[in-house]
Amino acid sequence: MHTQRFVGIDLGGTGIKAGACDERGTILETRSIPTGLAEGPAAVLDRMAQLARELGATRGVGVGSPGLIDHVNGRVLESPNLLSMQGVPMRDEIARRLSLPPASVVLENDANCAGYGEHWCGAGANETDMLMITLGTGVGGGLVLDGRMYAGPGGMAGEIGHVCIDPDGPPCGCGRRGCVEQFASATAATRRAKERGLPASNPGDLKLLAQMARDFDGAERALLFEIGRDLGRGLGMVVCLLDLRVYVIGGGFGAATDVLEPGIRAGLRERSYGDRLQAVRIVPALLGANAGWIGAARRAMR
Repeated sequence: MHTQRFVGIDLGGTGIKAGACDERGTILETRSIPTGLAEGPAAVLDRMAQLARELGATRGVGVGSPGLIDHVNGRVLESPNLLSMQGVPMRDEIARRLSLPPASVVLENDANCAGYGEHWCGAGANETDMLMITLGTGVGGGLVLDGRMYAGPGGMAGEIGHVCIDPDGPPCGCGRRGCVEQFASATAATRRAKERGLPASNPGDLKLLAQMARDFDGAERALLFEIGRDLGRGLGMVVCLLDLRVYVIGGGFGAATDVLEPGIRAGLRERSYGDRLQAVRIVPALLGANAGWIGAARRAMR
């Protein structure tokens, strides 16, 4: 019997990840290429469409992009880490390149897609409610309530990265100050490591930083505790507001969840109250770099 293929694309600031899966979420094929933002929006759209074509997208495509999404018109309204794609009619342009009707292309926030993927067949597969936090170039959030992805009427729900934890903190790309993103993203972790004279000249250094924190009670462990605490301070607001008990942490820097967790719990204790924290679970994502495109494919499927 012919296996149906569902294609998803995860657009990032430096790379585009894409793949095809079947109706159970089994991965059939994956691709990854540089985004090439410097070449302009048209070139980025060409790359995305080409990936979808190579992966056999004939019925529909799900696309995950950073930023606030205009679901009605299929475009990115605001994305501090993807400025050149703001306002581009992404849904319609990809559909045109693939000779598909616009309704066949679904555009969604990338963290929502990652959360949807993890809830479907990853770390949150058995959970009714959860928040997915992606620690990458920025900090994204994907909210699942009562078994369904919840983006809110304006598509802005779950934006944990732009919760303010320090009004006098570093300026953020969103135009405000002191956002969680400026304390707990991979970008922020690199900056904070450099400020302390710790290795942080390439992405692999964050893996080394995490391993050093596991192995030794030194500057690396102290830094990751502080980063985790700042993230926990933001999550404390979520606990108070929604009483969520499950937090799935992914993204490239999410691999350090085990050494971030003590700090996260310290931040949660600072900013929330009651006995709920005993039941809070902080778990690493299981789908890795595939979570975003798998969730995007699921959106197209549904």
